[in-house]
Amino acid sequence: MSKLFYTRRIAMFSFIRKKNAGSKRRSLFIRMLVSNCLLLLLPIIIWFFFYTQFEHIMKANAERSNLGMLEQMRLNIDSNLRDIEHLSNQMILNPKLRYLLDTPSKNLSERYHLVQFSRDYLKMYSHMTNNFVYDFYIFLDRSDSVIKPNLVTDSHSFYDKYYSFDHLTYEEWRKQMISYHSQTYLPAATLQRNSSLKNDPMKVITFMQSLPVEDTSTIKGSLVVLIDEAEIHEMTRKIESANGSSVYIVDQNHELISSTPGASPLSKSILNELKSNTGLLNTHLNGQDVMVSFTTSEQVGWYYIDVMPLNLYLHKLKQMEHLALWLLLLCILVGSAAAYGITYRNYFPIKRIVEAIPAGKFHPRKAAGDEFDYIMEMMKVSWDEERSIKNKLTQQLPLLRSNYLHRVLQGYYEPPEQMKQSLEFMGIQFPFPHFAVILVQVDDLTRFAPNQSEKQWALVRFIISNLAEDSIYDLHTIHTIDLEKNRLALLVNLLPDQLGHPACRVKDIVSELHRILETRFKLEISIAISGVHEGQHQIGEAYLEAAAALEYRMVNGQLSIFYYHDIRQQKLQYYYPVETELQLINCVRSGDKEQVVLLLKQLFDMNFSDESITPELGRCLLFSLASTLLRIMTSDTPAYRRLTEGDIHPVRFLLSCKTTDEMFEKAKDLYLSAAESFKLERSDHSEQLLLQIQACIQANYADPNMSLNLLSEHLQITPQYISQFFKRVSGQNLNDYLTVVRMDHAKELMSDPGLTNAQIAKMVGYTSDSVFIRVFKKVEGITPGKYRESMTKCDRRIP
Repeated sequence: MSKLFYTRRIAMFSFIRKKNAGSKRRSLFIRMLVSNCLLLLLPIIIWFFFYTQFEHIMKANAERSNLGMLEQMRLNIDSNLRDIEHLSNQMILNPKLRYLLDTPSKNLSERYHLVQFSRDYLKMYSHMTNNFVYDFYIFLDRSDSVIKPNLVTDSHSFYDKYYSFDHLTYEEWRKQMISYHSQTYLPAATLQRNSSLKNDPMKVITFMQSLPVEDTSTIKGSLVVLIDEAEIHEMTRKIESANGSSVYIVDQNHELISSTPGASPLSKSILNELKSNTGLLNTHLNGQDVMVSFTTSEQVGWYYIDVMPLNLYLHKLKQMEHLALWLLLLCILVGSAAAYGITYRNYFPIKRIVEAIPAGKFHPRKAAGDEFDYIMEMMKVSWDEERSIKNKLTQQLPLLRSNYLHRVLQGYYEPPEQMKQSLEFMGIQFPFPHFAVILVQVDDLTRFAPNQSEKQWALVRFIISNLAEDSIYDLHTIHTIDLEKNRLALLVNLLPDQLGHPACRVKDIVSELHRILETRFKLEISIAISGVHEGQHQIGEAYLEAAAALEYRMVNGQLSIFYYHDIRQQKLQYYYPVETELQLINCVRSGDKEQVVLLLKQLFDMNFSDESITPELGRCLLFSLASTLLRIMTSDTPAYRRLTEGDIHPVRFLLSCKTTDEMFEKAKDLYLSAAESFKLERSDHSEQLLLQIQACIQANYADPNMSLNLLSEHLQITPQYISQFFKRVSGQNLNDYLTVVRMDHAKELMSDPGLTNAQIAKMVGYTSDSVFIRVFKKVEGITPGKYRESMTKCDRRIP
């Protein structure tokens, strides 16, 4: 083959030389020199582009940065405003507050209600606030009161001694309290904290909500939340320090809510431009050029405005322009000096290659473009011929290699010299003496590819082969063989290791492969590993061991890696005694599903918990379970017809199991279906008996002697059966049901004020009122007297 290839290559070279004889090639050196000189234009172009675009880029970056930080500030403030509105909704929907709004505080008892509301509710709401909310209080007009956590006082004392505003008198403040406000935010104002340990004033933004919410004409009070403006300044400090800018918060009416301390007022021209939700403006403010960035609150419609002077970043722009000019000059000087040297250095090897080609007496007939064209023409035929031969060999070798390795797995063995030649021809290497076979079976590829076409299966096999041969086992020699659609064999030739046993190295290989396939490619796989064997003649034995280990998936389905040396057979029989079978039959026929599941779980735990049962014995157990089910469900019974309505064959259904968990689930489903079928046959009788027991209790609840024994005499059924039946069917004890019936009738009798507790107790079956009171309090949570008081209050409230 090599001789034929060499002959063809010489012939094609001769043809090209004859065709190009007498050609006069232009020198590549001039072209390369011109090209390198043209490269000097690149720094100039870059410089001009850099010069013209840098200001725009910096401005765009500044705008994006400002909008980003402004948007982050908006999200933080809106989040706190949502918390305030949530707190407002929690308080105004409190039914106790509605009562306080409608009640004037003229006596001590009504004053107690105010204190109780402050202690029980406002203190709880105070824990729902954060540092953004400085404090909150509620003004009640009819009682002329102000309540806040741990404080109840009249409005005049509250304004004089606790909180007052510099720009409002008491009368103006009180008029503001009884004016209509619907979640209104007032601009920042100075708050005097007369009762605080820190008496220095502070700036607050006031949130007001008139009470009640649904009435806009009659204002009975107001909820006031004081927002600490310093917390807003803390949120805006990052923008101010980063850009040296000023931040403003303006409401929808262009009224200033808050601003950076010391910031200049916004002009009307800027405020009139706030027509969209977000945007950028370049304008003038106080005689200097500024860039205005703004965004809109989704919560309350505020405008968050950032004003940054343009000279802050234009100064940096000038510095970068000077640096770019010096870099341009440096590039021109260095590039001019290096152009000639680089050109000569790159051309010299090309010149030597052209001189080394043995043109002989042949001269080109047609002039080649340059030295590169001549070299490529001389070598193109050689490359094409070599590629063609390699492609043909590459296409055939994988099939030959796969067939040969498959026969080796089946036990095929050649004499050493002959096998060595076969392996060399097909490119197979076995450099080490130890071998192991790993079987990889793909159980489910649904998470990897829902459409399980043949193309997807081929892709899965390709992934496993690549991982095994190229990615994971770079220290070992490994070959993959496709056995079935969902099964591959990995023939591992293990690297000698003096420090550990060869079996340990195989475990490392399998663990890495299993981890990658399940975590990265979402494949559910089972892997079986043979023992480590020495010599190529033992490869067939290793394959048989791996196949035997893979069979143990049925015995221990929760595992996905099986080692042959771990499947020692210790049990030659399975556990299924006659007593268990009889119990299972009785429970199914009685419809006791819980006991059926318990017996099946015990049976599977006894057989499969120690993993010592063989797959053959596991199948025998399935035969026994199917035989028991057929003995229970004779073909002429309604239960058998219900079970087989969906063309379910119990024996075939059980024997299709591949793992222990699947065996247990399918056996449980079949036995529970059988139990349900028997239970349906007796459901009508159970429902009729339950109605008889309930009717008997309703008719005799007033009898003090009413008990389980009396009920047994009425129905002619043993007390034990009645108790167990009622508990199982109704879900509650018989005595609890009797107590509930008596309490329901007692509550109906309490609507008559002429009846005493002692009389009601006798009328519902209790011998003394003390026993009746104790049972009533246990069931209802309150005494009969308290219950009657609550009934009286409810009657008074009903118009």
